[in-house]
Amino acid sequence: MLPIWYSDYKEFVEEGIQHTLDMYFENTWETDQWPLQDFEEAIRYSVQWWKKIRAILALEFYLLLSHKKLSDITVEDDIIKVCTALEMTHSWTLIQDDLPCMDNDTLRRWQPTVWSKYGEYQAVLASDVLHTYSYELLSSLKDSRQALNLIQTLSKALGYYWVASGQIEDLYYEEHPDKLNQEILLQIHRKKTGKLIKAAVKMWIIASWNTKYLKPLSAFGEKLWLAFQIKDDILDVEGSIEETGKSVWRWEEKGFVFFQWLEKSKKHLRNLLDSCLVISKDLQSEKLSFITEYVWNRVK
Repeated sequence: MLPIWYSDYKEFVEEGIQHTLDMYFENTWETDQWPLQDFEEAIRYSVQWWKKIRAILALEFYLLLSHKKLSDITVEDDIIKVCTALEMTHSWTLIQDDLPCMDNDTLRRWQPTVWSKYGEYQAVLASDVLHTYSYELLSSLKDSRQALNLIQTLSKALGYYWVASGQIEDLYYEEHPDKLNQEILLQIHRKKTGKLIKAAVKMWIIASWNTKYLKPLSAFGEKLWLAFQIKDDILDVEGSIEETGKSVWRWEEKGFVFFQWLEKSKKHLRNLLDSCLVISKDLQSEKLSFITEYVWNRVK
């Protein structure tokens, strides 16, 4: 059972996202313009089902570094714009990852993927809107210097050298599994997943104006993203569709379990999470400790 604070964080993040979208779509069209209404629905659907773990983690970083409580901020604050931008960016990557030309997935979080529910062109354009609007949100922050720093951090993580090239390499080695090894696999996930999580950590440090914990929190983020990926690969083998809400029993020739086997993957996962626990205890954050153990115990 999730603790109350976790539910409060998640509810707050989701409220902020919906508030931001309500403002975005406030004066867009008349009621008889059905195609755009359908498109709005696809965009809202795109951000609805995800775990929000990146935003929850980042929100705790911000509160920890700024010495604030959740009750000290509102959905109108700049910090929620940053949180929403991160979640929209994450949703953008998931929409594209699921497309037929990519992983061709039809199910995520027990629900149809965006392209399988609304069609490919709606999915592609919805991801475009989420991607561009994330930068629009960041550009509207009150402190222009902070806004520019955040935009540069996020754009670098998503560009040619990181998320984009990581996806290209992922698809290439899916077609050429004989050329893949564990070192290359780690490099791919560092680009596709790790860089975005590290960018989120850095963004929240920037947003809090507190660089004291840059090194330990960066280390925490780097270890946690890899733990997430290894756990996903384990669930692909051990999980059920009822628990995970997605296709499972995929012993892929490009996952950590394929290269390390199941027990070694579990040991690797535990070692990463133990390192995260050390950092969270040094920072005196019970919430970061909980999130760390959540990765180990999650079944979806």
